Amino acid sequence: MTSSVTLYLDQVWGGRSEVQTRTLIAVIEDENLLNQAIAEAERVVGGFDRPNSGLLFVLPVARSIGVFKKPPEEPLEVSPPALRSDWAILRDTPVEEVDLLLGLEPTIVNENMPIDGVAQAMLEHPSVHVASVVAEDGRLIGLIELSVLADDLFLHILPEEFLKEITDLEELMAYANKIRTLTAKDAMKPPIWVKRGETVKEAFRRMHANKLPGLPIVDECYKVVGYINLLELLSLCIQKKDTSNPSTEAS
Repeated sequence: MTSSVTLYLDQVWGGRSEVQTRTLIAVIEDENLLNQAIAEAERVVGGFDRPNSGLLFVLPVARSIGVFKKPPEEPLEVSPPALRSDWAILRDTPVEEVDLLLGLEPTIVNENMPIDGVAQAMLEHPSVHVASVVAEDGRLIGLIELSVLADDLFLHILPEEFLKEITDLEELMAYANKIRTLTAKDAMKPPIWVKRGETVKEAFRRMHANKLPGLPIVDECYKVVGYINLLELLSLCIQKKDTSNPSTEAS
């Protein structure tokens, strides 16, 4: 048995010249064989008193039923701290309070209003860049962004700017549909809104997700009762900062 252990260790290490970079892990049940293995390991490395050599530990095992390799633990995702310590208060501000900051009146147009009439209505409210399209009963049914309205009108003024963007059949069909845009219903997109009682958090999320500069505020019957935009949300932050850090006038 000793000769077999000696031969095995000689094969593993290949001589003393390589032992400084070798590590051997073995499970040996027989106590006598374990003693022989330790003695032969010490012989091969030239003695455990040499630098970078020795036994880490010897652990007696009564029974082995398997080996479990624990997967590496995934690092915990830690949310970054809020840049403003009072953000928790700001995000829960009701939209009705924000609506009072600038007092913006919503631009409301009927679904059958011609496109040039929609443009005139938006000119009357220059700070409101999203028009609310309503049905005959006053219920919100769509939105028209200023950028979309401008495209629909300038399509007839500078058609070459739109024609040069056409590269496939799908874009050609979209161009044809724009030419046929005559009323607010033709130009509108599906409605997005916030209700009374909802918070700044919901309002910003919907503006951000849909890339809108503002949203109408509706009541329980989905009738437009107000308008909130990104500028008002910024105003809320600035106002909160001013009240929490009052400046003193120099005497």
